[in-house]
Amino acid sequence: MEVQVAIVVSVPPQESDLESLRSAASEVTDRQKSITVNVAEEDGQFILTTQFSMKTTAQYKVVDNISHTFESWTWNLEGYQDMIISFSK
Repeated sequence: MEVQVAIVVSVPPQESDLESLRSAASEVTDRQKSITVNVAEEDGQFILTTQFSMKTTAQYKVVDNISHTFESWTWNLEGYQDMIISFSK
């Protein structure tokens, strides 16, 4: 299944922030090559989107692990506002 983790921040991210997102995804993915990180600016906010694949499983079984992993890697992300985790259908 495909997973998308979007983190909203109020300041432009540094390259080290994007590397932290890649590192977080590498801990939970089943395919390293599936990891992508993108940045978009929208209404003065920056949306850092990380996409990756995982083995298909019940979402409720993995969402806490994904959240904890990304929180651990982004605890010092400047301007942090919100995190949204979504799954492909």
